[in-house]
Amino acid sequence: MASPAIARARYQGLAAARRWEHEPARPKEKFTLSVGDRVGELTVIGHVACGRMTELYQVWSNRHWCALTGKILLPEHCVNGVAPVSFRREAEVLDKLKHPNIVRLFGSGEADGRAFILLEYLAGPSLFDVLEGLTQRRLQVPDAIRAIMHVGAAIHYLHRCGYLYRDLKPGNVHLREGVPVLLDFDVVREIEPIRRPADRLGTAPYMAPEQVLKQPLTAATDVYGLGALLYECVTGKWPTEEPEDEDDEAFWDELDEDEETDERPVARARPPTEGRDLTTKELEQRYPQITQAPVPPRAHNSGVPRDLEKLILRCLAADPADRFQTVSGMLAALAPMLKGRHRMWPENAPIERRADTATR
Repeated sequence: MASPAIARARYQGLAAARRWEHEPARPKEKFTLSVGDRVGELTVIGHVACGRMTELYQVWSNRHWCALTGKILLPEHCVNGVAPVSFRREAEVLDKLKHPNIVRLFGSGEADGRAFILLEYLAGPSLFDVLEGLTQRRLQVPDAIRAIMHVGAAIHYLHRCGYLYRDLKPGNVHLREGVPVLLDFDVVREIEPIRRPADRLGTAPYMAPEQVLKQPLTAATDVYGLGALLYECVTGKWPTEEPEDEDDEAFWDELDEDEETDERPVARARPPTEGRDLTTKELEQRYPQITQAPVPPRAHNSGVPRDLEKLILRCLAADPADRFQTVSGMLAALAPMLKGRHRMWPENAPIERRADTATR
């Protein structure tokens, strides 16, 4: 007879969070390419998604002899044959990054008047898809912590390479064999020199107050994004949503000032405020985090441990100086909350305490 340890089903974490059946996106009129169309050495074999400036296709690459994701720029955004800075920057940044929790770049180029970036094809769901398929849109606490440990590892590596991510949200995290992978690097910016950004890029519910107010950004800005992502994973809500306001989402009608997003609710036509600075009242309505403290996670989910709630609220502090100053500091505080079968490494494995895990 098998021992209890062998007979007991192995804990599968995020891989078992939802039974995922991949259904390719149906082609719509807004796609400019059809299955079978060619762009240089690429052949379109499936439709994935449409954005404001780009379209995502599953493509067959004759050069790499495999199926990849082709991020193809719409023709009208290529001025005099030159792709926008954000598009070129994404390829340049990804070319420098080699990390298991970051989407792999296979190359970039231009053919038939269309600029493109080739990325690994991730057939698995996004974290947004996983949350949408779960009761109350939330993961079990250990699953949520493990997901953030993986995403945080990618952000920590990105910071060590000299970049801020700025757009953490469930839709930008996909699963590869159950392991979270970060993608969409089109709004990254250099950490140094520290300066006031000229734009307000990001997705509203996950943006740090200093990001909204166009103040200088630091690593603590991405710590806020990780905290907001963890908050949603354990509560199914955004940090400023009140428990009784189940349907009051009017102020999130336009989630992004500068670009569309696939996050809930569905993005609508841009308001007439585009092209001018928002008034203080408009900012407060669209980004309540600049004036409102986050609702304690336990108000939505009493099963959230108090030490985890304390960590999340520290990540979401309005003043960057009150947050963890490094992602590694946040992860060092988060890791001990995974115990027993939920641990990410053997119990007796030595864990190096680096100087950059300081939480002060």
